[in-house]
Amino acid sequence: MSAEAAAKKPKQIKRGKLSLERKHNLYGYIFVLPVIIGLAFIYIPVIIQSFIYSVSEIKVDASGFHTIFVGLDNYYEALFVEADFLRTVVESTLGILVQIPIILIFAFFMANVLNQNFKGRTIARVIFFIPVVISTGIIAQFENMSSMLDVYSSSEKMDIGSASGMANVFNYHQLRQLVVVVLQNNDFANVVLGAVDGLYSVITSSGVQMLVFLSGLQSISTSMYEAATVEGATAWETFWKISFPMISPLILVNLIYTVIDMFLKAENPAVAMINKELSNASEYALASAFSWIYMLVVLVFVGIVVLLVRKLIIYQD
Repeated sequence: MSAEAAAKKPKQIKRGKLSLERKHNLYGYIFVLPVIIGLAFIYIPVIIQSFIYSVSEIKVDASGFHTIFVGLDNYYEALFVEADFLRTVVESTLGILVQIPIILIFAFFMANVLNQNFKGRTIARVIFFIPVVISTGIIAQFENMSSMLDVYSSSEKMDIGSASGMANVFNYHQLRQLVVVVLQNNDFANVVLGAVDGLYSVITSSGVQMLVFLSGLQSISTSMYEAATVEGATAWETFWKISFPMISPLILVNLIYTVIDMFLKAENPAVAMINKELSNASEYALASAFSWIYMLVVLVFVGIVVLLVRKLIIYQD
């Protein structure tokens, strides 16, 4: 091409339009902008201050707080002097290990049920999400007080009639003895009764996961199910070949959410112990060390869960 032809060739004007992918990314950043602002101006300064407290000795006087750097002394005390802390963390973790699969299975099962076409489906969805609403806000505060849940969780739970002076219509201890006799195994009976006792916690902890699973199931194209029906696939085969693979990425999301939610619940014994220490201003340093150790435990647990489960996840291109 000659120089004259090259000079006459019109120059391509570069347009400043964003690609579709960049637009989606921009919308995502705008959506999470309040969270980013909150992290930058509220949470991160608090986290930094908590770490400073955890490596310091706090002196309280009329002029306020004074910190004296002591290194890892608070962490040493938390791990080797305060024996109750590690024991509480281990017991809480073991309890969470039992509850997590129950919550996910229940949420996934109810999402499949609520995804079916039946009369009153909308009302049923509202009813199953009500526990999520009542487990937050002011109603959640009643659970930490001497409420009906505390009565149920006490040694005389479900002893109907005892409060009114009448003969017990239903006695929890009699039920326990009956279960032990039927199962002929005390350990197995404890597992069964523990699952029954944790039913309230399972229902109140599975609402968000249920909605996530339900939205995932509704995003699956109906043509896939129609094709499976034409090919003669059973409902069981359709579930394992279509529903479960398509919903598997959300299993990891719900699993991480459930782990963090269960670890950070106010009624978790480890969290309750940390909050108790924080109620005493002179124990801020030790409580901060408790918090950082507990956070490390949570992060390690989440990392292990991701490594174990991500190989089972099927991502659709």
